[in-house]
Amino acid sequence: MDDAPVIYGLEDFQARALTAHTAETEKINFLVGTQSLRRVNQVQLIEFDDDTSLVSKQTFEHPAGEVWRIISAPQSPDLIATVYNNTPQSPDLIATVYNNTQDYCGEFGGAVWRLPLEGTTQSLLEDNRTGGEQVEKLCSLSVNGDDGCESNVGVGVGSGVCSQVWSVVWSPEEDSRLVTLVNNTLYYWDLQVAGKCAKVVGEVSVESRGSVSIGVGRWYPHQLGTQVAATHGSSVRAWDVRTMKPAWCVEAAHTQLVRDLDFNPNMQYNLATCGDDCKTKFWDIRNTERPLKELCNHSHWVWSVRYNASYDQLVLTCSSDQRVILSNLPSIASQPFGTMVDHEDTKEHKDNGSSGEEGVIQTYDDHEDSVYGVEWSAADFWTFASLSYDGRMVINKVPRSVKYKQFL
Repeated sequence: MDDAPVIYGLEDFQARALTAHTAETEKINFLVGTQSLRRVNQVQLIEFDDDTSLVSKQTFEHPAGEVWRIISAPQSPDLIATVYNNTPQSPDLIATVYNNTQDYCGEFGGAVWRLPLEGTTQSLLEDNRTGGEQVEKLCSLSVNGDDGCESNVGVGVGSGVCSQVWSVVWSPEEDSRLVTLVNNTLYYWDLQVAGKCAKVVGEVSVESRGSVSIGVGRWYPHQLGTQVAATHGSSVRAWDVRTMKPAWCVEAAHTQLVRDLDFNPNMQYNLATCGDDCKTKFWDIRNTERPLKELCNHSHWVWSVRYNASYDQLVLTCSSDQRVILSNLPSIASQPFGTMVDHEDTKEHKDNGSSGEEGVIQTYDDHEDSVYGVEWSAADFWTFASLSYDGRMVINKVPRSVKYKQFL
């Protein structure tokens, strides 16, 4: 019998920012950022106990505003970065922002924060916290250089144009390296003095028609981590951070906006993308004329795609159709599971309905709103979390039939 999903609500907050607690490899932790116009927003550290299926948390106020993206540092458990919208709190000004967006330039900013972590998290069953504890701002990721670090580049935003941080991309290996995506410019940062100072050491801009901005980015985990890729309208573009020159491009990867991308952690050159055309596609970045594989499992925009870090044939997607889908894709995996099974056991696995077959393993219908984020745990390859806009976070596990029949 499979484990039942564990559902956790964010106390009447809306949310779309979810990430695994990357530097914590002993506990199944996730980080969530909230969105509210009338309450102080929060960063919540969620811990899942695999033995008891109980959820615990630590809650920190995020005074900068709505959290649109949250990124965990690769080496330091107490370091995070957020992309936030510093919206006004006045009801009259809020109405102005949403009714006449051309007259107001809201601040989509980015910053590095320190979490005042405790030794243990607090059980939701015994939550008597007083509240008020805040994340500590270490430095802004603003190209204005407002943190005392001397930048090597200027601000490439003209008068009257909003300089909006859309995404922060942390190097998978070093806390000191970051990239921010601001309008049509990629900024490469060096974090100094334990993250308390951030210095821009390079930039590159993209020429494009209209108002298309660089969107979501991912650091390429291969080739010594020298490339960063980002969505750009319906395409995906990559740059070499050593030279700040273009590296490769997947033109017209989707017929509509690309929402997310992820690299196969175990295979060089393999890239996954998803978008508003309801599709998930898989590419070899050396030959981008056509995708290696295309999935059409969702009925609305696909917001996120994630490879399993250990078993890359397992891929998660989530969508505005309120569903999370776990797929098995051995045809494009580094080593499809089941290859280690003894030959004499092959017939038995087939007779039992082998989950090693290509396609959807399971569809999860635990959400009642658009699902904006899905992430694998950094501590347990079989556990993943998803987050919908109504503040519902759901923790699930890979079905036992897949785990025990195919991998053990």
